[in-house]
Amino acid sequence: MDHYEPQRRTKRIKLQDRNQNQHDNSAEPVSCPLRKMDSNGDIFWEIAKSRRLTLSTFRGQTLLSIREYYTKDGQELPGKKGISLPVDQFSSLVSLLPDVEVILREKGQTIPRPEYGRTSAAVHDDENKPRSKVGLEEPQSSKANIEVTSDEDEEGDA
Repeated sequence: MDHYEPQRRTKRIKLQDRNQNQHDNSAEPVSCPLRKMDSNGDIFWEIAKSRRLTLSTFRGQTLLSIREYYTKDGQELPGKKGISLPVDQFSSLVSLLPDVEVILREKGQTIPRPEYGRTSAAVHDDENKPRSKVGLEEPQSSKANIEVTSDEDEEGDA
């Protein structure tokens, strides 16, 4: 008597195939996906079909969010699942990546390395609005945070 194989088994096989393909390409650097702009004017990169890394500003604080999105009435909206990190916490996460890569390698997993020396990809607007001046701004001062706040306090006292 033949038994029906559940869909779940097929998904595992597909995931194993995808993981195997990632191992095969591990020596090549990763090309970054194009950055895009959403209807709020926030820059984002698609990590997967329904997952994004978004660079946004909330109450004057720059945040990097990794969040799942869903489609409703033709619009992509953020879901409940995700995390938003201020720049300092994102920086801490990035500084941990070399150690994470070593541990993954010890476990037999390899991930491709990004090319940090290349220029960034172009911004594509979702709404075909005029492009903002993102990336065209003057480089900000490399003063430490304490120095920047001290300058602001002095200007306010004058």
